[in-house]
Amino acid sequence: MLATRTSDRRFQFKAGRLMLHARKTDLTAVSEVALDNEYALVNGLNPPADALVVDLGANIGCFAAAVFSICPGAEVHSVEPSPDTFALLLENRRRYPALCWQTHRLAIAQVCGILPFRNDGPSTARSLANDGTGQPVRAEAFDAFIARIARDRRIFLCKMDVEGAEVPIFAGTMRALSRIDHFVVEIHGSQEDADLVRQRLAAAYPHLEAIARRASSKPLVHAWRDTASLRADTEHIRHVRMAAACR
Repeated sequence: MLATRTSDRRFQFKAGRLMLHARKTDLTAVSEVALDNEYALVNGLNPPADALVVDLGANIGCFAAAVFSICPGAEVHSVEPSPDTFALLLENRRRYPALCWQTHRLAIAQVCGILPFRNDGPSTARSLANDGTGQPVRAEAFDAFIARIARDRRIFLCKMDVEGAEVPIFAGTMRALSRIDHFVVEIHGSQEDADLVRQRLAAAYPHLEAIARRASSKPLVHAWRDTASLRADTEHIRHVRMAAACR
């Protein structure tokens, strides 16, 4: 990783082909993506040139940088609820105005509304507060957010790292999984929580694997379906609709 200090509180580093700004509190995110390359699987997914990618729990934008480094024509939606972390995410995004990089300051949860958020400690450990304490943040339900972003398109890749909020989300309907070709999630909590997430993914996807050889002890799981056949089906549906519209 190429890193240079820009001030006593900031440094910049290279994430893939992008240079991003970070703080000391972001070191875990920088290490996981830029040093440990924990999302190296993205390199082998062969995304389409205009891939639609959703990054839930984006932190300062390291995962988006990894995606843009292999697919500069992608459309990436980065979601981050922490106010100060989002400010740095937005700053990093503004350094690359030519990229189709959208940022959303909100939490992804099981329900829509205003929820308490704990915004202390390392930036990668901040989370929705189950005890009701913390500062209010706007939250959007997983299914609602995916429907709003995707509209009539398929999402090629969704990465979820939301510090435990994934468990109640996976306990809900998650109808939007049918619209996502690749789903990568870091699972927090108990073994029972991990089993719940794996079971829901196994019911929705024909392929499921745990990503090994990572520094964190938390499971990182990749679920996917055959995107080639999905693209063929989507193209067929598009042609049928066009033919019907011309009648």
